Amino acid sequence: MTDNFSDPASARDYLCISGALPDQNIDLFECALALAAVHRPSVVIDKYRQHFQKICDDLRVEFDALCAKNNGDSATVQAESLRAVMTRDNGYAGDVVDYDNLQNVDLMRVIDRRLGMPITLSILAVSACRSMGWDADGLNFPGHFIMRLEKDGERLIVDPFQGCKVLQASDLRQILKSNVGEEAELSGDYYEPCTARETLLRLQNNIKFRLIDTEHYQEALEIVDLMTLVAPDDYRLDLDMAVLLSRLERPRAAVEHIGRYIEKTSDDEEKAEAEAFLLELKSILH
Repeated sequence: MTDNFSDPASARDYLCISGALPDQNIDLFECALALAAVHRPSVVIDKYRQHFQKICDDLRVEFDALCAKNNGDSATVQAESLRAVMTRDNGYAGDVVDYDNLQNVDLMRVIDRRLGMPITLSILAVSACRSMGWDADGLNFPGHFIMRLEKDGERLIVDPFQGCKVLQASDLRQILKSNVGEEAELSGDYYEPCTARETLLRLQNNIKFRLIDTEHYQEALEIVDLMTLVAPDDYRLDLDMAVLLSRLERPRAAVEHIGRYIEKTSDDEEKAEAEAFLLELKSILH
């Protein structure tokens, strides 16, 4: 698919087209860029593509030099190359001072400021690694998005938020407990790769939850609308839409979405809760 969006309208079109693609054909960087571009009508989008291309070009140069120095390729060489280009040369870092700032979830502002959340920095890093043909994935780790590099049986967990640090089990345990609770323990599920759609939805959920926390329900609804473009078959988004529409005192529209959710969910408990919500909404209409 060609990367031909240049303004908010064409960015939405790009997301809609991407949403219809098989997951493996979704361009993670371009979709994250499009999600940012929807809100930035006056920005020249190509300058962000040019910056990303420079990262990819510099990564190739750094990687070739390290391969020559280390007599070949490995996950360790890849991780060292990534750290050199992302952190040393471009100064990317996690925003530990103002973590919840929504600029940290906007890929354009992350590139402008060289600061971001774990997921935005990981999208940039994973995309650069994949441009090299490396086996790189984001991981479904709770509360803190990280990535994995794999080469010839060597697997490394890398955290772009911490300057592309290679994480050990003790590091992962500390991150988990600080985000989930002291009783939490590492699970194999946390090392499962995220698909492109899952990654983009998780990115947007960061925005949605922060907007809901500050009671900006209309803006949160607009974020969920963008999520439906990327993942049109994700029925859980109908529940999000229904809840937000209810908070915006639009019960008739909320009924439509909760009805769709009830039709699609196969979980009995979820269905029962949704049906109770539906009755509550209908009582408002009568």
